[in-house]
Amino acid sequence: MFEGADLKLGEKLIAESKCSACHQQKVGGDGSAIYKPAGRVNAPGVLRGMVESCNTELNLSLFPDEVTSIAAVLNRDHYRFK
Repeated sequence: MFEGADLKLGEKLIAESKCSACHQQKVGGDGSAIYKPAGRVNAPGVLRGMVESCNTELNLSLFPDEVTSIAAVLNRDHYRFK
């Protein structure tokens, strides 16, 4: 699902969009607990859908390839779906 995603772009967008700050407000601590809600994100498509939800909710105006790049970074760093 994430083949060919631009990981550098995803990393840049995560920093620019202040994802960690938002997640810290929602779950406390360093915000990483948001990545492991029990059973909620259980497949690559669901992960991408969650990033798209943030895009919509926060009106980030990300393009589809940018959403995929962010999801690819999150998959690499937190989920490790095949």
